[in-house]
Amino acid sequence: MSVIRTDPLTGLTTIFAPERAKRPMAIRDNAAREEFDQELIDSDPFAEGKEDDTTPELYAVRNSDSQPNGPGWSLRVVDNKYPALTPVSDPDSELNSFGVHEVIVECPHYETHISRLELSSFQNMFVAYRERLAVHRQNPQLRYALIFKNQGVLGGASLGHAHSQLLASQIIPEALQHEVDAVQRQHKEYGESLFEKLIHDPSTGYSALVTSTDHFDVICPYASRFAFETWLIPRSRNAHYDQSNADELTDLATLSRRLLRTLEAILGSHDLNYVIQTAPLQAGDEEEYTWTLRIFPRLAHLAGFELATNMSVNPVFPEQARDLLRKQLETGAD
Repeated sequence: MSVIRTDPLTGLTTIFAPERAKRPMAIRDNAAREEFDQELIDSDPFAEGKEDDTTPELYAVRNSDSQPNGPGWSLRVVDNKYPALTPVSDPDSELNSFGVHEVIVECPHYETHISRLELSSFQNMFVAYRERLAVHRQNPQLRYALIFKNQGVLGGASLGHAHSQLLASQIIPEALQHEVDAVQRQHKEYGESLFEKLIHDPSTGYSALVTSTDHFDVICPYASRFAFETWLIPRSRNAHYDQSNADELTDLATLSRRLLRTLEAILGSHDLNYVIQTAPLQAGDEEEYTWTLRIFPRLAHLAGFELATNMSVNPVFPEQARDLLRKQLETGAD
């Protein structure tokens, strides 16, 4: 039987239709195909030794004896050569599209799935995110920043080499503003955090919690848009990702790597997106918002219904996803 749910934070609606899971899913063969053909490796612009194929690095994790924009690095951050936003501000333009679009290259070798990277790569990556966001939060022209990863064809990736992106703009998207407003409304009317309600909602009886660590709660949201959608919420309830300390980022690296590997143990090789949604850059902690890391496994294309209605159809109830993830994590078979 189908069930319709609306997320209290995002305001987005999902139709849970378990019968849809019985459809043939030939697209999974596409996600699981072997991706390491020599032509892709040879043409990889992010590989070590091809630093001239990118813009000059903005940040890097390097061997002490290496030189900027040369080999000897573990992670590099560069400006996107094909930015979505204009990197130079034009104050006379009525439609000012000034913004920042950076690429975080997560390893020096060709690798398509982030789950296959070593823990040190995850640690470098999450520190790099913090450092770059902290830089852009100092720019008063910028009001919004997003970290996101596109992995695989269904995830929208144009290059296979493991990388993520940072986009910062003068515009706060309506989706984030809706979340901020919902959080503030919940606090004003009920004196409580909406993020606590996401974890356990007394009005529905739904408990989203998969597991907790010293620094994070892991949940499968009540109105998950995608099968096995999983969120990491910092227990500090910090508004800004760049407020994260070293212990939190170490925990985040270990936990996110384990979750991604656990999802692969359940779903097999698959495409995905993840995003780090953080408060508007100039927002203060008093706005009650909490940053989150949201993982979206991509097992099928978005289709006409989703595009026309901005609603999602999900064949897997979050209760099922939560229980399977919890069991897999408890067995340690990740």
